[in-house]
Amino acid sequence: MFANQPGRRAIGRTVHPATNPAGGCSRRGVIRGAVGAAAAVAVPAGLAGCGLLSGEPEPEPEPDPLAGLLAATLDLVGRYDAAMTTTAELGPLLTPVVATHRAHAEELSRLTGIALPAPTTTTDPGGQPTDPGGGVPPGTATPGAGTSAPPVDRAAVLTALRSAEEAAAAEAAAACHTAAADRAALLGSIAAARTCHLEVLR
Repeated sequence: MFANQPGRRAIGRTVHPATNPAGGCSRRGVIRGAVGAAAAVAVPAGLAGCGLLSGEPEPEPEPDPLAGLLAATLDLVGRYDAAMTTTAELGPLLTPVVATHRAHAEELSRLTGIALPAPTTTTDPGGQPTDPGGGVPPGTATPGAGTSAPPVDRAAVLTALRSAEEAAAAEAAAACHTAAADRAALLGSIAAARTCHLEVLR
């Protein structure tokens, strides 16, 4: 009853501070919440970045799926070079075949980014260096002057090369079936060439 009389203090009335109708959050509280959320996001990111400074080595990249095919092709080149070294009479027959395998090895090297081994320089009986051809080294060096090798059965050499060629053709065909589209054409041509080689080796 004295609430409105001058000089008298209001009795029984409680004055509350103004609140935010959106949920009772003051401006200062909103700012504090935003800063805390930003810190919560920044901490994991900072911890992740610490791994870059820890000195841990980067993981090794996955090997190319065609690395095995390239290695097998180089091995096949070596087999043909060895056959022509031990059985010179097969040179005219096998030279076009091994040249095709060398070309395929170079294409696979280009496709996979795997460098070919450095070519091996051999010396002919006259003392002149020879290059067996291309960037693919031969499997066996040519015997030097004055050396002789025992005679080799021509049929046995061709049989061994045919078995190796059959396995190589099957490997190329399997790689073609599982390869990406941009690689399938090359692998298909390699498989087809190796199948044709089987006729040459009869």
